[in-house]
Amino acid sequence: MGFFFITFSVILYSRIGKQEGINFKRNKWIFAIIGATFLGASSGLYDKFLIQNLSLNPQTLQFWFCLYTILILLVILTINWFPYAEKRKAFKFRWSIIAVGVLLQAADYFYFKALQDPDALIMLLSAIKRSQILIAVVVGGLLFKEKNKRKKLIPLFGIMIGVFLILYS
Repeated sequence: MGFFFITFSVILYSRIGKQEGINFKRNKWIFAIIGATFLGASSGLYDKFLIQNLSLNPQTLQFWFCLYTILILLVILTINWFPYAEKRKAFKFRWSIIAVGVLLQAADYFYFKALQDPDALIMLLSAIKRSQILIAVVVGGLLFKEKNKRKKLIPLFGIMIGVFLILYS
């Protein structure tokens, strides 16, 4: 039931997106989000394997994750940012950049600690991670003045019901 609520709510979000001019069938970034969802689930399974079967501690896993992320981003920056002076000049440093990094590291730390529990279920952890949409919708609506805020509350409520049903099933 929980998975049904989440899936149905995502479909509702796609309908709202159409009203905002987003075509979910032709938008390459929607496919990127779908791919990221599958990669995230695969990553969660692999993280659990590394922590529980190979006995890596969460700090070691987080260190290697950060190192590989830096290397990957350096490659991307080398191709898409360093060669273009206009992009470099347009960049403005903000304190929020550091805040995002610190918050992501803290979230990863708690995620890896949760995976250390032998009874941790990837499905439950993924459901909890999906509930981050609550923050995205509320902050997006208030801070970034997104359209159709009230309409987005209905699928948001459906996703939260789905997460609740999965967590307490």
